[in-house]
Amino acid sequence: MTEHHERNGNRPRLGPVIIRVLLAVALGLVIGALGTAVHRYGDESWYAGVVLALALTAAAAIMCRAWSGYGALLAFAGGWVVAVQLMSLRGSGGDVLVPAGTLGLVWAYGGVVLLGAAAFLPASWFREEPMRGWEEDPAAATSSRSVTSTEPPLGAG
Repeated sequence: MTEHHERNGNRPRLGPVIIRVLLAVALGLVIGALGTAVHRYGDESWYAGVVLALALTAAAAIMCRAWSGYGALLAFAGGWVVAVQLMSLRGSGGDVLVPAGTLGLVWAYGGVVLLGAAAFLPASWFREEPMRGWEEDPAAATSSRSVTSTEPPLGAG
């Protein structure tokens, strides 16, 4: 289970949790660096780079939350923020990858907003439990329906 105890009441083992958190940090560093490198791609009318970089950030954040819950999402966000902020500093030649203009602000703050939005998505989207109204046992659902039924199909008059 991602955000809850396992069904038998035991806590998940610590080793896999630590590995997931470390992988989420690494993914955050990679996505933050990649997005920083490409966010200025485009022309004055439409910057496709910032749109694609923000979409990739949102997708990775949602994936981390679905994969291992809030811990992985927080680790991903930490790695992402570190990468973006470090790449926003002046380099040795005096150049910056994230200028203090509108595009740089959209990339830096838009990404943080998307990370926060991923944290506030409904928890029901990330549960591994069946929805209300669905049968608990898929084998029972398939065994109750006969392949050789003499009943007409639904919708047939």
